[in-house]
Amino acid sequence: MNAFQLPVVNPPLKGFLRWAYTLSITSIHEETMPWFYSNFIQLFCKKNFLEDGRQYYFDFFRGKPNELNFNNPFLLTCSVNYTILESLALDAWPKFIADQIRNGYYCVVFLDEARLSPAASYQKEPFPHHLFLYGYDWDERVFNASMFDRTGVYRNLQIPFREFQDAVQSMRHLLKEKLTADHHTYFYKYEPHSPYPFDKTAAIDQLRDYLNGETHLNRINYNSDNEEAFGIKVYDYLRLYFDAAEGNDSRLGDRNDVRHLHVLWEHKKMMSERIGYLVDEGIIPYDDELVAGYKDITKRAMKLRDQYIRHELREDHEMFDRLRLRFDEFQNEEPALLQKLITLLDA
Repeated sequence: MNAFQLPVVNPPLKGFLRWAYTLSITSIHEETMPWFYSNFIQLFCKKNFLEDGRQYYFDFFRGKPNELNFNNPFLLTCSVNYTILESLALDAWPKFIADQIRNGYYCVVFLDEARLSPAASYQKEPFPHHLFLYGYDWDERVFNASMFDRTGVYRNLQIPFREFQDAVQSMRHLLKEKLTADHHTYFYKYEPHSPYPFDKTAAIDQLRDYLNGETHLNRINYNSDNEEAFGIKVYDYLRLYFDAAEGNDSRLGDRNDVRHLHVLWEHKKMMSERIGYLVDEGIIPYDDELVAGYKDITKRAMKLRDQYIRHELREDHEMFDRLRLRFDEFQNEEPALLQKLITLLDA
């Protein structure tokens, strides 16, 4: 066959590509849902972003290593770097990638996204990034890919072989000149797991960590460096970040204000959907206060993100007061709801 695509689904989380790429593979399989809802409870963020001038990050936390690095039980993972691929001629890359896809491997290729025409960075400064490839059409000489386009929308699109090769060649140059580090290329094959029922213990542990502002996830793999805040404490640093953003603090690194609010909304949406799943599966009884409480928080979080998007187009002088108000509300309301969820799970 001259054209072939592996199955993908619109991923439930898109704030960062490591979630979008891996979950677009696994979420199409119903057997992964108990694992999915047993996870994605904890949040973390960087604490000392004003002191060191590096970019503030705010995201889900599933322990370490990074999600692309062998951290999903349903994905058989292979990782290679440009040194290993050095002998692969540039003209051979399309067939090499197509062969992997044909063999059932989704490809996440590290390249210079500034050479890809759908990207926001197209024809600008080099932008080392991972690109997700799940299919190809040899006659049309294109790959089927998923990425954020120039408008910031995550979608499926086609990348011409020629652009793909330009992006690989540019990355080779960047690495040769030591202008960036090699973040590796990954190949994922979906591997059905042995039965994975919803893990009450894991969920309760994460919920308690969230409430206590700490983490014990995968602690055997890393040492805590006290540079990150967890759970309920992230609100303190979201306030700090947006206070600095309001004042255009020069100490802020690369800013991505909307993404932080999008991740916040995704977390509340995830919590609300998890509660619905637990009720539907008969794992916990229906509780109106719990269901309605998280639906309301989710609605306010989504509205907050959307208001900020409009604020970036046309300044809203009340925006930052509204942010502080919502952060306070969420930080004050969540503990009672999460404690109720723990009690129901522990019954």
